[in-house]
Parts: sequence; C-alpha cells; structure tokens
Amino acid sequence: MTRGQGWLLAYGILTVAHLVTIGIGETWSQAITKVLLMPTLAVWARLNGGPVTLLVALGASLAGDFLLQIDQLLPGMLAFGVAHVCYAVLFARRARRRSLVVLAAYGVVWAGALVLLWPGLGDNRIPVAAYSLLVTATAVTSGWNGWQAGLGGALFLISDGLIGAGLAGHDFAARDYLVMATYCVAQYLLAANLLPGAKHTR
Repeated sequence: MTRGQGWLLAYGILTVAHLVTIGIGETWSQAITKVLLMPTLAVWARLNGGPVTLLVALGASLAGDFLLQIDQLLPGMLAFGVAHVCYAVLFARRARRRSLVVLAAYGVVWAGALVLLWPGLGDNRIPVAAYSLLVTATAVTSGWNGWQAGLGGALFLISDGLIGAGLAGHDFAARDYLVMATYCVAQYLLAANLLPGAKHTR
C-alpha cells in the first residue's frame, strides 16, 4: 500500500477541510469537500490494486454523500445500502474465521439501538431498520477480518448511528463533526483492509 501516497494525503487533508467547513457553516465548501472524499480514496485504492467491488462501494458512498448533502434521505440510504452489501460480501469472502460471538454482540447492539430510536423515527422506522441491518452486516463481517478492519466497521456503525439519533430527535452540538470524523476514518480502514497484501491482525 505504498503507491499513490499523495492521494491518501489528499484524502486526509480533505477530511480535515470538510470538518472545518462544518464549523464555519459554509454550505458550498462543505458540499464540495464532501463529494471529493470518496473519489480521492478510490483513486488511492485503485492504485494499490483495490478490487472492483471496493470501487463500487466507494462510488455508491459518493452517491450517498451527495444525496444526503441535498437532504435526499431515502435515496441516500439506498446508495449506502449498496456500499454495505459490497463491503459485507468482500469481508465475508476474506474471513478466515467467522465468530458467532461477534455476530451475537452486534445483534444486541442493532436491537438495542432500534429500541432506543424507534419512538422518534416516525415514517423512517422501516427504512432505518432495514438499512441498519446492512450497516451491521459490514460491522460483523469486517470484525471477522481482524481488529483494524473491525474498527472500520464499528466506526461506520457509530457514524450512521449518530445520523439515526439525529433523525430520532436526539441532537447535540458535536454530532455533525462526529458523524463525518468517524465516517472518514471508517472508509479508510475498510478500504485499506481490502487491498491486496493487507494484514488482518487479530
């Protein structure tokens, strides 16, 4: 994973820049930095031999980023759903050991989060429940591939959980920062652990 280090550096710079734009509340710069994140990461992944399915996941994530930025919730969830199907398939295929403990633990997390958020989700209850299963599938299957990939899946789950909390009316000052910070780190960790030669440290 030594090729295209400039693209990875650019991804880090874009992440920081995007978090700054959230702070200043400038809509255009926020949108521009957000939609540049996944293409930049995708170029780095491709230069390092990333599989086509990973590129599809990052492309679907780009679509989801754009759609959520313009407040198109359900289409955005659908786009990210495609990304999570790609991630879950890739990590499930690579898993050397499928832990039922990890599956059970995330099952409890999924059910508990739904119980907490359900009353405030309104018309979004069914879409959120279905989408959250896909996010959880990424968390489970990435967790089967070592702690680094597992951390990526867990952070993605946290990021989307924070979005769900906002939908359910549970907002707080730093939520938008935490959503994007955890998301950007998660995407990097997931992508990095799907590249050829990635070490699945347990």
